[in-house]
Amino acid sequence: MTRSLFLSIINKTSEEGIAIRTHKKWFWPLALLTLFVTCFLLFFQFRKVHEADTPLQQASNSEFWLLSDIHFLSSTLHDNGAAFQTFTKGAAGKEMTYQEQSIEAFTAQALKEKPTGIILTGDMTLNGEKASAQELARLLEPLQEADIMVLALPGNHEIYNGWARAFKGEKEYYADQISPEDFQTIFAEGYEKANSIDKSSLSYSIQLNDKYRLFLLDSCIYDSEVNWDDPTTNGELKPATLTWLEEQLTLTKEAEQVPLVFLHHNLFGHNELLQDGYVLDNASETVALLERFNVPAVFSGHIHIQDINEGNDSLYEAVTGSYSTAELGYGVLSLSDKEINYEARQIDLDAWAAETKQTNEQLLNYQNYQKSIFEKDTDQLVRDQLSAVSELSDAQMTKLCTFVTRLNTALFTGNDTYSAEEKAAIKDSEEYQWLATYSYFLKQYVDSMLDDQTDDRKLTIPLTAE
Repeated sequence: MTRSLFLSIINKTSEEGIAIRTHKKWFWPLALLTLFVTCFLLFFQFRKVHEADTPLQQASNSEFWLLSDIHFLSSTLHDNGAAFQTFTKGAAGKEMTYQEQSIEAFTAQALKEKPTGIILTGDMTLNGEKASAQELARLLEPLQEADIMVLALPGNHEIYNGWARAFKGEKEYYADQISPEDFQTIFAEGYEKANSIDKSSLSYSIQLNDKYRLFLLDSCIYDSEVNWDDPTTNGELKPATLTWLEEQLTLTKEAEQVPLVFLHHNLFGHNELLQDGYVLDNASETVALLERFNVPAVFSGHIHIQDINEGNDSLYEAVTGSYSTAELGYGVLSLSDKEINYEARQIDLDAWAAETKQTNEQLLNYQNYQKSIFEKDTDQLVRDQLSAVSELSDAQMTKLCTFVTRLNTALFTGNDTYSAEEKAAIKDSEEYQWLATYSYFLKQYVDSMLDDQTDDRKLTIPLTAE
């Protein structure tokens, strides 16, 4: 590069008819200036690569808060009118009215406790609206200003989602979609801090410290351009991404670091009825790779259920429940030299509303408000499933709705570990017998809730010395 720059100076000078030997005093200063600029650029490029390979922190102890499936819709995309209200009725238990306040409360709590960073494990936006992603990033900016990292990976709702909509009056309109380039720009910090970025997807790795390396993987299937069709729910890791991951895991092993993996889709099944479209299409291949490199844990989202799966005793998966459904839940991941700890927690929006002197009664009693929306949605699910059954009285139907709603809330919040006695009582109940008689699906669903044998809100993984 330097030689070509020298030649360009010589050629330009000759073309203008100026003899170089008669203007030596100009030639050498220009040459030295060119050399200086070239060296500066080379140094900057080296420094950039060097910084990417340098761990982000010296301490081995760190804490990350995991936030998943927010399904945030920017208030600029609706007027709270008829079309929006109609949409929210089919929002599958999501609380859509106070999303901005719920993020502000989360941010305020993080600013108080100052974790190392926040990791967003996909479906941050409702349906991939660019404005929603931009607004969410703006709401999280105070964290970055306080040196709390915000790292993000996409969910199946994010990139080129044909469902992206704006709502005005009685109509809905197409909204601008998020491209892969938009995602990298809006949630830039992770890519700026990455030590390696996969060229075939939005996956990247982070050199956290000498002890840990983080892998934020893009498990989503999406078009390469604006899409007007339904988004693809299921996911996979591309062959090229698996190759990149294997290369990076090899470097991690050589550096004697502990690799931790984050993605949107699930690696293992967490409910008998929630497998297809939730577990990675190439999960077995991915599990084999992660096991080969002794990855101790994977952290995901997607199913909206707070759940922990012990896998096969060597690889665990913790799924953080949706922030917009049964509770304002998030995961706290604490890392040290000796162990990995994960714990599910909940934002107390009621307390935030009181502290910030809100006057809205629903905000001041938000926990019950959010719970009521989820319960109402479950109630409707039960009634829809039993709509053709005429043998049940209104009182029996109400009892059945209460029965299923209680179990469903426990499932989604990770409070569904039952003793043998509790399971027997559930199956002996008249409500369960009604389901066995009138709804094979609902009986199956209740049975699937009773299979869990693990604590779904806490996980500790000791790290054995090599």
